[in-house]
Amino acid sequence: MFELSFIRDRWLIAAYGIGLALVLLFFLGYAAGQRPRRPELYQSGEAPGPSSWRQTWSYVPWILILTYLGTFVYSVIDILVKRRYPPNY
Repeated sequence: MFELSFIRDRWLIAAYGIGLALVLLFFLGYAAGQRPRRPELYQSGEAPGPSSWRQTWSYVPWILILTYLGTFVYSVIDILVKRRYPPNY
């Protein structure tokens, strides 16, 4: 049953994977874009240090974090419910 469902819905699993990759790419791009620009460090030859995850989360608005978290929790719960009670069609 699970193998048949997996074969039938592999496009859905691929869509979740691509969506997760895009969200991670968005976070990395957003963090890199919000880094403070200090030209004096580049002129002296010293490179700025990497940002920590704590600084990265401080740049992302809370509404985006809650939206992504809510979507993830809903997806997991929906998958578990559909696995326990499969649709009758």
